[in-house]
Amino acid sequence: MYNLGLDISSSKIGIAVIDKNDDIVISEVIKLKSNMPLEERAAKFEQRMREIDNHYVIYNVYVEEPALMFKGGKTTAQTMAKLQRFNGMCCYILFNIFDACPTMINPRTARAKVGIKIPRKTNAKTFIIDWVSARYEGKFKYEKTSHGNPRPGTDDRADAIIVALAGAILDNY
Repeated sequence: MYNLGLDISSSKIGIAVIDKNDDIVISEVIKLKSNMPLEERAAKFEQRMREIDNHYVIYNVYVEEPALMFKGGKTTAQTMAKLQRFNGMCCYILFNIFDACPTMINPRTARAKVGIKIPRKTNAKTFIIDWVSARYEGKFKYEKTSHGNPRPGTDDRADAIIVALAGAILDNY
């Protein structure tokens, strides 16, 4: 039996499947084209979830809660509405495939549950990637850009792992 953790956004979806020993079975990201309608993006997500369901017995499904607040000039009401709509589509797909409501986990709660404390003035995305990489020595692999940064989507994969681990802790799995 496995836990599924997801970091859902309208452009990328981080996916993590962990086993009962918290080992990574799947760590990947689905990249979605911005010119695709949300329904097509949801269909692509559904296809991958069905593939996972055909290969693994998923015990619990955990989804990172979408943002509920504006982030100083980065997020518009339209963007937040789109994210909420897409998140709802994905959660409905998860309900249909895995026959249970996914558990929503706040990102801060997830980090606290696994013992992550991000120091002030630290890049949170990089810190979390480094934490996951250290936790899973050699098993959480990722590429870097020519500027030495993790490739886009690496943070989504890391977040999905954190969500799956936190869910397991919350449910004493």
